[in-house]
Amino acid sequence: MVPLFFGFSIYDWLVVFTLLILVWCIAEIRKLKNSIAQEIHRRILPQLALELTSDVDPQDMGFYLKNESFFIARGIQFEDIALSLDDLGYRADLILKFEAIDSLKPQEKVKLNFQVLDKKQKFLPDVTERIMPHLIGDSFKVKVYYFNIENLKSYAVFSKRAKKISLESIEPCP
Repeated sequence: MVPLFFGFSIYDWLVVFTLLILVWCIAEIRKLKNSIAQEIHRRILPQLALELTSDVDPQDMGFYLKNESFFIARGIQFEDIALSLDDLGYRADLILKFEAIDSLKPQEKVKLNFQVLDKKQKFLPDVTERIMPHLIGDSFKVKVYYFNIENLKSYAVFSKRAKKISLESIEPCP
């Protein structure tokens, strides 16, 4: 077999080299095709932004969700947030539950309604009214599920650190 390997003519080597280039090109084309498909899906997904407004009138203080894209976001649901607040030496384990939103038009901004629950899922109305100042310095993540106009479900993950909320990722749901 070794003598055959070295016994190739220049034509045989050109054919082998051309086949290798062809296989490499096909693999690259498939990668590009997949990345273009992902980019198209990403571009038709609504881009949501979550804001925590704390330096305004107490009535306006709260979480706001804004649709910063040109597409309608529908069926917006929030994953519950488990919080451990430590105020003046007293630790409270709470759950923040946001109300779902039917739809959010492009460039529309809405104030989010939420409830504070204890570990046993019991509603705490007094804590819900007074929790906003305690959430300003706390860190947590919010996962938001929503549909676009083509019924493609996706989710956005927002991360809150100190006073800033940033978008970590937007992914289509499997």
